Amino acid sequence: MFHVEQDEIQFAQSLQSLAAELSISIPDSSMSYLFRYLSELKKWNKAINLTAIDNDREILVKHFIDSIAGLKVIDINDGAELLDVGAGAGFPALPLKFVRPELSIELLEPNEKKGAFLRYVVGTLGLQSVTVATAKLEEYASRGNIQGRFDAIVVRAFKVDACGLALSTLLKPGGRLVLYRAEKVPGSFKLAGLALIKEVEYELPAKYGHRVLSVFSRSSG
Repeated sequence: MFHVEQDEIQFAQSLQSLAAELSISIPDSSMSYLFRYLSELKKWNKAINLTAIDNDREILVKHFIDSIAGLKVIDINDGAELLDVGAGAGFPALPLKFVRPELSIELLEPNEKKGAFLRYVVGTLGLQSVTVATAKLEEYASRGNIQGRFDAIVVRAFKVDACGLALSTLLKPGGRLVLYRAEKVPGSFKLAGLALIKEVEYELPAKYGHRVLSVFSRSSG
């Protein structure tokens, strides 16, 4: 368990070591944000169910490292806008934001209590260009002012089988949908309005499991 300044150093060393196993580089400037995020996550988790994982090392690998691994397939330019659908406790979007602060993100989470946690984290950590929307995907996607807005949409631990059209309407032309998965999508898997363009597989550090990033683009026409 990490507590004081000495533990923040230990935290940073642990996270950098784990990230190196996936050839991921985490800027030193991100560490304070990630450390404070972990602290708030564990505090709030005692009151509301944010994650079933309570082991620090497991949180670092399964939540932090796995989230940041999305950079393998997500191109982030200045001004890029990213939507996290079913954001829950903020994975994967918040770790991505900490590592790439130039990213603008919207956290879409229908659960009011989880939305309150996300707003608290954004405020406490003083995050810029991060907003929280408490709504269901279908209702959110019907808002005219956000259709065609996002360069990337990330989805982790949220069932999207029937959500293709809603997701595709939110993407810019050339935008990408990235699904964080435990296995490759089956041949029968289809998302209306979206086409699978590639899948990237990797193993989490410390033998925590196999992961796949399944990348979709808006179908033409």
